[in-house]
Amino acid sequence: MGTLKAWFIFATAVTALGVFVFLGGPTWMQNALRARETIVLPSDTGDPTAPGRELTIITLLARDGIPAIFDPLFKSPAETDNYLPDEPVLGISVNGDNRVYSIPFLSGREIVNDTVGGVPVAVTW
Repeated sequence: MGTLKAWFIFATAVTALGVFVFLGGPTWMQNALRARETIVLPSDTGDPTAPGRELTIITLLARDGIPAIFDPLFKSPAETDNYLPDEPVLGISVNGDNRVYSIPFLSGREIVNDTVGGVPVAVTW
């Protein structure tokens, strides 16, 4: 009976650890697992031999961590009743083709790849 209890405790501990890590774990663990790169900026004094300022860049999201939108779908002005009248937007007009992109919607996206007036455009926010 002791062996069964030991296996149950072990399985419970492993499961708890797995859930802990899956949910992100503590901040120190998250930071330890992120990719880092150190860069050195040139000195502000103009002296090329003076030491520069050292910065560490920590990658928060992996490459393509926020998916891009390809071939976006648009609504007519009559169908946009769920948008606020003063909602901030980005607009573009090319060759008489007009598009409007909601900034709150774009905040959850990396980029929208679109064609406006026959011209390929990349909309970013």
